[in-house]
Amino acid sequence: MDYNQSLDYLYSLINYEKTSFTYDDLKLDRMRELVERVGNPQHSFPIVLVAGSKGKGSTAYFLERILAYSGMSTGLYVKPHLFCFRERIRANGSLISPAELADLVSRIKPVVEAMGRDFSFGKPTYFEVSVALAFCFFAEKKIDRAVVEVGLGGRLDATNVADPSLTVITPISLDHTEILGNTLSLIAREKAGIMRTGVPLVLAKQAEEADEVFSTVASSLHVPIVRVEQESAYRILSRSWKGAEFAWCINNGEWQKSFLPLVGDQQVDNFLTAVVAARQWGYPVVTSADFQEELSRLHWPGRTSLISMDPLIVFDVAHNGASFAFLCRTLHEYFDFKEVIFLLGFLEGKDYSGIAREVRAFGGTVFLTSPLNPKTVSPSQLQPYFTGDSIQVHVVKEPFSAKEQALAKAREEKKPLVVAGSFYLAKLFYDYMNLGTQKEELELC
Repeated sequence: MDYNQSLDYLYSLINYEKTSFTYDDLKLDRMRELVERVGNPQHSFPIVLVAGSKGKGSTAYFLERILAYSGMSTGLYVKPHLFCFRERIRANGSLISPAELADLVSRIKPVVEAMGRDFSFGKPTYFEVSVALAFCFFAEKKIDRAVVEVGLGGRLDATNVADPSLTVITPISLDHTEILGNTLSLIAREKAGIMRTGVPLVLAKQAEEADEVFSTVASSLHVPIVRVEQESAYRILSRSWKGAEFAWCINNGEWQKSFLPLVGDQQVDNFLTAVVAARQWGYPVVTSADFQEELSRLHWPGRTSLISMDPLIVFDVAHNGASFAFLCRTLHEYFDFKEVIFLLGFLEGKDYSGIAREVRAFGGTVFLTSPLNPKTVSPSQLQPYFTGDSIQVHVVKEPFSAKEQALAKAREEKKPLVVAGSFYLAKLFYDYMNLGTQKEELELC
């Protein structure tokens, strides 16, 4: 099986996830059976599970980079990908190679097919197989530490077959409400499913409703909670489209200045969550000039990224009300944007009313379209949420046509274009994306 054949096989497994399902259908028994049949590679190395609604991918990335800087051999599993499946699985900062992925898929395919024939819960899903591939890859690379981003929820997520030696939960907000529940308490209870008896939890600042759930579950499992807001402090010194300069300290220690080349105050929160997690895992962050230089090279595409100066385009993967609140605030504080053209598209189960409330408050023009994903929501269905006195709404179902119309409008009115709502809008703007050191690797996708 070559690389392209391996991708074709992986994507063929998405069929299950295209259909309607209840959360209870995503049984961990199937994932446990899969990893059992491939030798339980997830037990070969220490794992930290990173769950949450906002910032979990960025936090996982920061933590992996901090551990790598500390001299660890590291693995990173994140999802979804922007352009290429290989983005999901990384060792020591590099994407899994096409040859390595093809080899792993060739070996796991017979196991997956056998489960389709003889296991009561049937063939594993695309996401379950992708997690198993990451575990196998990390075991073969003999990594020292793995940082694994949790997918949907936590309690029944495929990543939860691991036995983490540390857990991290980033801020909780309303997302996937049709599956996880329509209150913060219900969602927090699902996220809390990654906790293990006696294993420390690094907890980012939460709304009171979610915090109460985490505290209750932690108490019942004798889980020590390490609260990021009690362990760290920071103040923003300057903001620009290039990032943030900020002063920070840990445990009331010495203050230091750093520059983070990612836009938005929430990225500083994510960075400090990663710092606290690294310390909890036994790796104090080095505060040398070399470390500051390492920070300046961090690159995490799709998170409030200025991807073009002419025309002026900002791309963000924000996809719920809370993340759109951050996005709109960042457009003001970091870019000084007063009016913009929005190009938005969403998948099922998002907080459309909360998102629309933030967009209407910002004002401007909105183009609603369909992301390149089978679970897309019709833009016509979304239009009533966004209609308001301060905003013009255009529905253009075909995404490439929507891109061209939004760009033309932005050029005509000399206003920035802001693209957000889904990872699956990224492929529309591949040529604009500033992919940094990943560019060469992604050309192989």
